[in-house]
Amino acid sequence: MKKLGIITALPAEAKCFQAKKINFKSPIEIERNIFLCISGIGYKSSLYAANELIKLNVDALISWGIAGATCDLVNTGDLILAKAVKRHKNIYKTSNEWCKKIIYHFQGSSLKILNEDIVSTEEICSTPVKKMNLFKKTKASVVDMESAAMAEVAMTNNLDFIIVRAIADNAILNIPDVVIKNIDNYGRIKIIKLMTSCMFRPSQINQIFLLAKSYKKALKSLEIFSIELKKENFFYLT
Repeated sequence: MKKLGIITALPAEAKCFQAKKINFKSPIEIERNIFLCISGIGYKSSLYAANELIKLNVDALISWGIAGATCDLVNTGDLILAKAVKRHKNIYKTSNEWCKKIIYHFQGSSLKILNEDIVSTEEICSTPVKKMNLFKKTKASVVDMESAAMAEVAMTNNLDFIIVRAIADNAILNIPDVVIKNIDNYGRIKIIKLMTSCMFRPSQINQIFLLAKSYKKALKSLEIFSIELKKENFFYLT
């Protein structure tokens, strides 16, 4: 039987598949021949996790998690099954047949599943202006920080891969500086520092609540999607 590797940046994203605590950067077998690794945020973290999964002789990779929108074509809670991921001048196309199987299965579903391009960046794309400029430059409707690294490893090793992302922040939602400065590489909030920062910049509190609400909605979409995918062995392990 084939083996499948799944990469999530954050523990919250990994909970779709495994409720128990998982050691970071160390792949675990969550079901027979399905391995999960929490990479942490960013290109280098995802690259390391992908190579760790390669050591387990996986046949395919999935980049799984939340992302942001760069235009009004996609909204909070939408699910993205990417056509391709872009990084600088590189474009990595996902497995077309694999994607088509999933899209066909979910026809008529209440979930909104879009087939859009993703762009991976080195820094968080935090403001509406930055998102708009990124869309104009790349024509990618979605932005994340990890998928290109996974795709690069998959292509190098001649593996199938797909990218599944749920939209948290839409194109007009601002990610406050106090959030960016007070989370660690696994998305964990430094509560005391965040609260202290908010005392000096209370105008960002409302933005934090909006972001938290959007983040929760995105995770819910991922959770619903994951239940059906697991039933069907991710439409790959057949």
